[in-house]
Amino acid sequence: MSDRAELALQLADAVGEAYRALQRAGDRALRTYGLSRRAHAVLCAVDAAGPDGARPKDVARERGVSRAAATTFIQRLEGKGFLETTPDPSDDRGVRVTLSHRGLEVLLRAGQLERRLAARAIAGLPASGIGRAVQTLRDFRQRVEGREIHVIA
Repeated sequence: MSDRAELALQLADAVGEAYRALQRAGDRALRTYGLSRRAHAVLCAVDAAGPDGARPKDVARERGVSRAAATTFIQRLEGKGFLETTPDPSDDRGVRVTLSHRGLEVLLRAGQLERRLAARAIAGLPASGIGRAVQTLRDFRQRVEGREIHVIA
């Protein structure tokens, strides 16, 4: 295997390992607020819909799940006091989902914790090195997405 191919594999492995470590740290942080990563993503999707709230089908589309799965998740989060549902004024059969006071508070605190964890993770690393790493990873992603990679058996 060529040196560049080996470097490419090492880069891909390092990215994967860093991503998994970040996910584990995020999962631990979210658990302190009684959330899973998926639950947090649903809260973010509802929040992104704005003050009028989100329809369950919008949450489903945003999360890439079925409407039934989104509805089940919404009901669970409503049961935990993170979300509220109200009748949709533009659709007699539909509902709008909004963050409850508790849901908004938890979402804000989780975001603050996420930022603190990220800052702690890069503490002591030179800003120039971080900037180069970010650019390298963006270039790497563009190259991977921009080229069809053929596997030769």
